[in-house]
Amino acid sequence: FEMGEALAGASGNTTSTLSKLVERTNPAYGKHMQDAEMFTNAACMALNIWDRFDVFCTLGATSGYLRGNSASFNLVGLFGDGENATQPAATSIPNVQLNQSVVELYTDTAFAWSVGARAALWECGCATLGASFQYAQSKPKVEELNVLCNAAEFTINKPKGYVGQEFPLALTAGTDAATGTKDASIDYHEWQASLALSYRLNMFTPYIGVKWSRASFDSNTIRIAQPKLAKPVVDITTLNPTIAGSGSVVAANAEGQIS
Repeated sequence: FEMGEALAGASGNTTSTLSKLVERTNPAYGKHMQDAEMFTNAACMALNIWDRFDVFCTLGATSGYLRGNSASFNLVGLFGDGENATQPAATSIPNVQLNQSVVELYTDTAFAWSVGARAALWECGCATLGASFQYAQSKPKVEELNVLCNAAEFTINKPKGYVGQEFPLALTAGTDAATGTKDASIDYHEWQASLALSYRLNMFTPYIGVKWSRASFDSNTIRIAQPKLAKPVVDITTLNPTIAGSGSVVAANAEGQIS
């Protein structure tokens, strides 16, 4: 995972090189989603073979919701630039990993399909041992992206980003003038396998079994920029005590201080 050098220096601007791309630990490795939900409505078609084996497929629609720590989404930012800079230099690269925040996204409803098979492996009287396997896939677009962070809090409707683009991004990233962007989407895949033992009791068939499931969500390493205006409108500096650093509110308008 490549991004800018880590912040360095005890005071003032960072002493690290803002335009230097370095290899750093990927914060998303080993992270888990706090919540991942996929909702599917589908119709099923099945082919029965010898009354013991079914091959089936489903066709329908899927929508989803994902929520997790910002580290899972590789949320990064640029800190330590010049005090009086109205915008970063075109060569500046994000240098801080924001991993104490929350990111959530909602997808639209998209076409979904699956294929699978199920079979009765063993039968004895009213007892049956069965197994099944299913693979499902869908690729919904991201409808809404919410970032809840002490450094930046924003919402993007139908977000777009850069696919296969390394840092630095263009200065127009996040503005209406951005070019070369694509709709953000989630490539969803899921594998399921199960094994169950059932026993038929007149109108009821109780069963006990185990089920294994593995799902993956791939966004194609898209980079989405925080929304911003193409040009500054007014000269305002906001104060966030969490990230104020060594700036002093008292020494207003002085070089290197919070004004």
